[in-house]
Amino acid sequence: MDGSRNQNSKQVGVRLPGHLYRWLREKVERGEYANMAQSVVGELTRARALEERREEERRRTAVTYEIDDELQDDPLIMLINERVEEIRRDLREEVRRWRNR
Repeated sequence: MDGSRNQNSKQVGVRLPGHLYRWLREKVERGEYANMAQSVVGELTRARALEERREEERRRTAVTYEIDDELQDDPLIMLINERVEEIRRDLREEVRRWRNR
């Protein structure tokens, strides 16, 4: 295995397009981040988390479609899907309440 992959961080020098630089600079100026380096890392981390959530949702949807295609009228499957959706809504609401504290 490549030893460089085991390190927690790497320094990278890049040139940002002007619109990205201004966007990140605004975040620093508003106090969302302490400096430009943190804004770059923070926003890349957010983008990665979003990408992972979308991929998970895509996988979950693919599984749901497989079940739906095979057993779309099965009462037990319909009941389970309804309960799963209720739990998702409850979790989303709990996250919203927690964020708004």
